[in-house]
Amino acid sequence: MNDRAKLAKELEQLSYEELLFVNWRSRWKKQARAKQIPPVDQKWRFFGIKSGRGFGKTLSAANWLGEKAWETPNSIWFVIAPTHDDVRFTCFEGPTGLYSVIPEELIAQKNMAIPSMVLKNGTLIRGFAADTPERLRGPQCHGAWCDEIASWRYPKEAWSNLTFGLRLGANPQIFWTGTPKPTPFIRELIRLPGTIMVEGSTYENRANLPDAFFENVVKYEGTSLGRQELYGELLDPEESGYIKRSWWRLWPYDKPLPKFSMVIMSLDTAFTEKTVDKEEMKADPSACSVWGVFAHGKEQHVMLLDAWEDHLGLPALIDRVRKERQFTYGEADKPLLNMPRGMRPGSGRKVDLILIEDKGSGISLRQSLAAENILTTPYNPGRADKLARLHRASPIFAHKRVWAVESERNRGLPRTWADPLITQVCSYVGEGSLEHDDLMDTTTQAMIYVLDSMGLTFTPKPLAEDVARVKPNPKGNPYNQ
Repeated sequence: MNDRAKLAKELEQLSYEELLFVNWRSRWKKQARAKQIPPVDQKWRFFGIKSGRGFGKTLSAANWLGEKAWETPNSIWFVIAPTHDDVRFTCFEGPTGLYSVIPEELIAQKNMAIPSMVLKNGTLIRGFAADTPERLRGPQCHGAWCDEIASWRYPKEAWSNLTFGLRLGANPQIFWTGTPKPTPFIRELIRLPGTIMVEGSTYENRANLPDAFFENVVKYEGTSLGRQELYGELLDPEESGYIKRSWWRLWPYDKPLPKFSMVIMSLDTAFTEKTVDKEEMKADPSACSVWGVFAHGKEQHVMLLDAWEDHLGLPALIDRVRKERQFTYGEADKPLLNMPRGMRPGSGRKVDLILIEDKGSGISLRQSLAAENILTTPYNPGRADKLARLHRASPIFAHKRVWAVESERNRGLPRTWADPLITQVCSYVGEGSLEHDDLMDTTTQAMIYVLDSMGLTFTPKPLAEDVARVKPNPKGNPYNQ
């Protein structure tokens, strides 16, 4: 019996529904580009398509999830998209969604309101909106499709609740899709163990897109928006923002901390307990950073000595400030960096000044500390918004006078506790660019205080070769323009 006859005999033994599935799968395999199909010969937990608009991400994920759902009878699969409308009108009812790829005859029940569907093999596919992440707390599944994950409003909450529920079957998997945005969550996502990621551009699917679409988007070629939306590039905001990560200097992990002339504790207060506002789904932490001013050569520099965020009520925050103002930093003859955050009671320099923004919750904290004879210094930003304050603080970074302590385990990187602060400072480009910016606020108020109180100025010195080329001009300008 030849191969063709053998195949025909095998097909004769299949049910009508099984034949529908075979036909559906073979058509998709013939249509799909290699990047649109996850590898079957590699073990993976997370498969991501990070690409430009129109690449075919939704079609790829809908086919993957539909096939897995049919191949695994009586299983449970989740679909998560930014909003309820996205789940329904893109992932389920959209032109490349689940209803468009799964043969109608394989579907036993539809529920457009949730939305969800039950296949004739007993499998449930259920949709969730990422903007209500609490709905994902509890339910369990065999796998999931996460659509436009870079646009989720509460990505960490939705992702963690989903992964806690990923506990059915021998090999639970997540297929995620999205046009990338340079958020901290996305940078963490692409580095997760067990991840296979595909990158692609809009132009790879040009044959299936109308010419009018390309006529509209060609104007974005060569721009940062075009690199992100057409080519799926994950732009690094920390090198394109107002303060760049490369401006930070690293103090060697095995080198003793310097002698500090001043140690500043800077606080941004939010007297909320660790609860989530049900309407806004936000939890604002109080934030603290500690900075040491020291002489480096003939210049004054600043070092980040501590940083934390926590959800504390006023009594707990008072207690923490009371204790941490006794911590000491720096020592002349011994490295202290094996101690938590480079501190040890009884050696080095204590906190000289506690800086607190002069606003409602900050005023309450200052008054409460004053009742205990702990005096603090108010900071009043005036009419300057967050971005204006960041601009004002930027010269001290641009002139590379700000240090972080190097990690002993991860050489060439700052200590783990310092990274959230550095990420906030380097990623902030305006209102809404970060989920939380409290550590950045503590940083800008500390830097502005240092600049103002110490009278630091930053006038670039001309290089020797530039000076040699300078010739006086008739108007008295010392530089030839």
